[in-house]
Amino acid sequence: MKTTAIVLAAGSGKRMNSEVHKQYLLIKEKPVLYYSLKTFEDSQVDDIVLVVGTGEVEYCKKEIIEKYGFLKVRAIVEGGKERYHSVYEGLKAAQETDYVMIHDGARPFVTQEIISRTIESVCR
Repeated sequence: MKTTAIVLAAGSGKRMNSEVHKQYLLIKEKPVLYYSLKTFEDSQVDDIVLVVGTGEVEYCKKEIIEKYGFLKVRAIVEGGKERYHSVYEGLKAAQETDYVMIHDGARPFVTQEIISRTIESVCR
């Protein structure tokens, strides 16, 4: 059984009134997105597809994926205008997988327990 996490980080965070998108704001000197990716990286998920905003692929590749050594991120793709477009782009990039988990990268408090329970619930 292969499980892929699609982590959505294409939002602009308009309601934040910040020039920096909320997924790139720092918490303890690391971007918010780092914490979601780290939890999935350390989980039983096999692959991660990161969906980012227009023009942010190279930035995320260098400043997040390579900088923090994430090995399970198999693809970084640009999202679309709306969330469902971004989900679709992530699904297209998910390769030969049995199950997909979709997570908002601006929500840094996902836990190993949540991921494990989700996978166990689906596989019953």
